[in-house]
Amino acid sequence: MWDAQSPSPIGKPLEGHYGSVHFVSYSPLGNIIASASLDKTVRLWDVNTRRQVGAVKGDHAFYSVAFSPDAKLIASGCGGLHSSDPSTNTVQLWDVQNITAAANPFWGHTSAVNSAQFSPDGTRLVSGSWDKTIRVWDVELGTTVVGPLEGHTNFVRSTAFSPDGSQILTCSYDGTIRLWDTRDGRTIATYKGHISWVTSAAFSPRGTYVASGGNDKTIRIWDVRTGRQVDQPFQEHTRDVWSVAFSPCGQYVASGSGDHKVIIRNVSSQVLDENYLSGPQIISRQMV
Repeated sequence: MWDAQSPSPIGKPLEGHYGSVHFVSYSPLGNIIASASLDKTVRLWDVNTRRQVGAVKGDHAFYSVAFSPDAKLIASGCGGLHSSDPSTNTVQLWDVQNITAAANPFWGHTSAVNSAQFSPDGTRLVSGSWDKTIRVWDVELGTTVVGPLEGHTNFVRSTAFSPDGSQILTCSYDGTIRLWDTRDGRTIATYKGHISWVTSAAFSPRGTYVASGGNDKTIRIWDVRTGRQVDQPFQEHTRDVWSVAFSPCGQYVASGSGDHKVIIRNVSSQVLDENYLSGPQIISRQMV
């Protein structure tokens, strides 16, 4: 964890995984961090004590993890990149308090589930997969209610609901970012600008802008209302950008890169913030 006001870590690193950590998520209550790893575990950490407070073990690598809005559930995405067995490539809900499965796995994807995120009201969940599709699930029933959505021509890297839940944001290794209508799965817009893979995309707090990062080493800001890129891309990183996130106020965007840096920039004025945070290669991030 890092202090966003100064380029320094807060306390010691959280250690316990023996494989790459692919995704992290902060509880809405601010007291727990969940991490998903290629070591086939999802681990829960107490923010204050820095101690592991629980873990779930699976048969396959975990690629994503997300808390429900009420912080009672976490959703994980897992699977095998070379397995088309739907029982392998699943979304699983877990009870945070008991660290046990809260429902049967959600089956449907035919390759690893790389992203899973709850809707703002917690009744829906959107997942993206290496099978190039997106699915919207009913959390209570565990069934696909929209999709599979097709349009991306390569792996889907990340998914997110807009703050009002009406739109879905996805990005892909096909070099595009797409907006979808949550109700019927209709494609609303396709953003093109990155030279190659788009690895991460996030809505601003009001849902009026989208930030994206890619392996072209750039971060780009898009105006949802016009569908156009805002100004020039940020090009401070020297290696692939793996994750982007808006601050809660919407004024700043943080990015994590294979160059071992987290950079926080002021996007309202297009002026680079002085904060450079250095550490291991950053695959996932979340601003609180």
